[in-house]
Amino acid sequence: MAMREWLEQHIGKAPTDLIAKFFPTIIAVIVSLIVIKLVMKIVKKGIEKSKLEKGLHTFVEKTIAVILYFIAILIVADTLGIPINSLIAAFSVVGLAASLAIQDILSNLASGVLVLMIRPFKTGDYVDVSNVSGTVKEITFTHTVLNTIDNKVIRVPNKDVVGATIVDYSENKYRRIFLTFDISYDAETKKVLQTLHDAVNRTSHIIKDREIFIRVTAYKDSSIEYSVRVWVKNEHYWDVYFDLLEIVKEELDKNEIQIPYNQLDVHVHNVDQ
Repeated sequence: MAMREWLEQHIGKAPTDLIAKFFPTIIAVIVSLIVIKLVMKIVKKGIEKSKLEKGLHTFVEKTIAVILYFIAILIVADTLGIPINSLIAAFSVVGLAASLAIQDILSNLASGVLVLMIRPFKTGDYVDVSNVSGTVKEITFTHTVLNTIDNKVIRVPNKDVVGATIVDYSENKYRRIFLTFDISYDAETKKVLQTLHDAVNRTSHIIKDREIFIRVTAYKDSSIEYSVRVWVKNEHYWDVYFDLLEIVKEELDKNEIQIPYNQLDVHVHNVDQ
């Protein structure tokens, strides 16, 4: 009985009263959905033409969609006679409670947006980040996904990425290979240097018009250290690295230049008693 009295008081007794009461609300819902659909089409086209990182596209679209739906809810609530101020207050309380419950997720989300905006690296780069190395496979809003050289997938939380020291091996077009070789003291220095030059000349993809450094760099207990530094394009780094190691060994063997084992020479002197 009480329910009937409430309905008659707020809606009316006749069916026409019900239609009159909810007709503006129905119109508001239909118009709001149409407007949201049109606006989202325009937003999507605008985002696709923009220079935003691809990972941000979905985030921006969803954020705008949430805002539009929230405005639509307020409009519909107003047509029903629900106080908007009370509704906003209720949403604020719910939002605060939710943010406290998922603060770690929100922290990763905010960090993900920051990573996508400042672009410390991009998809396809080989990086060291947060004590992990790999090729950047994907940057999501909560994690940066890396693919390691042995085909493992590692997901690094974005809050760790933001606070970490990042080494990007792919950002520059050229990289320098730095190798050292320990050669016997018995080998003639000029002959060793020439042998290393020959090995460099035999190795493909080394950039010959950039500085090639081949020098003696240290005298050790059982050997002399020779350093070789050459420039290569980023995409050729590992091929040249391993090719050069193999070719240097071939050239040293061909010229009978020894790479000594770790050894200790002990000289015994007879002392007359």
